[in-house]
Amino acid sequence: MTEVFRGALMNKFKKTLIVSSVVASLSAFVTPSFAADAPAVSVSGTAAVVSDYRFRGISQSYKNPAVQVGINVGLPAGFYAGFWGSSVSGNSYNNGASLETDWFAGYAYKFNDDFSVDVGGLYYWYPGASITNTGIKYNTFELHVAASYKWLTAKYNITTTDFFGAGDSKGSAYYQLDGNYPLTDTLTLNAHVGHQKVKGTVGGVGNSQFDYTDWLLGATYTMPAGTFAPGWSVGLAYVDTNAKEGSYTVLPASGGSGSKFVGGPTAVLTISKSF
Repeated sequence: MTEVFRGALMNKFKKTLIVSSVVASLSAFVTPSFAADAPAVSVSGTAAVVSDYRFRGISQSYKNPAVQVGINVGLPAGFYAGFWGSSVSGNSYNNGASLETDWFAGYAYKFNDDFSVDVGGLYYWYPGASITNTGIKYNTFELHVAASYKWLTAKYNITTTDFFGAGDSKGSAYYQLDGNYPLTDTLTLNAHVGHQKVKGTVGGVGNSQFDYTDWLLGATYTMPAGTFAPGWSVGLAYVDTNAKEGSYTVLPASGGSGSKFVGGPTAVLTISKSF
């Protein structure tokens, strides 16, 4: 496997369990506010600690804990913009600040209480990070379109740049279906299934060896207003993929032993606070 793939594909794929839902955003961002439901401009955010930063089933933190924070600004007429950041492993994102920063914007329209749509874009930026011995950046821009009915959301994502540093991979797509079913006012059942399709070839090797399906099942409990910890949430989820171990084994950036397969099954604990 080439160094480009070792750095960009074995070590990439992100956005995990964040905020009060252990699924969305795979994501994984704060839900945009609709103009009909909120003031002309509204600001919300979240801070979280996760036991393993998983994005689309793949660990971004070398199977270690991560700290995350997000800010969402709801704008007039259904537009929104925001920022989301997380600590990441230097083994996955070489030569940088071990930091992922995501900048996003879009438009959300609510037809009624049950049905809504969302279109937008997101720029993944890893300050200072580049694939060792190549100088190739991991930074990626991705567009999405989504439709939601009640507690179920279908979403299509596609890159307009190369996919996290992998050559000839522009147009790689991710298809996902997310469900967040409210069992009670404070307890939500979270479920997710997605499929990553990596486009193109590098050095005669087809990128399809990096295609895989991921899934998640979990629950999130949110402390209600009037309790000792309003706005706090605790989520627990089982995450797994059918990713090939040979394609998703990460080597230590400093060399030596200690490689890890970052696409295997795990339980992820999320503790978050909304504000």
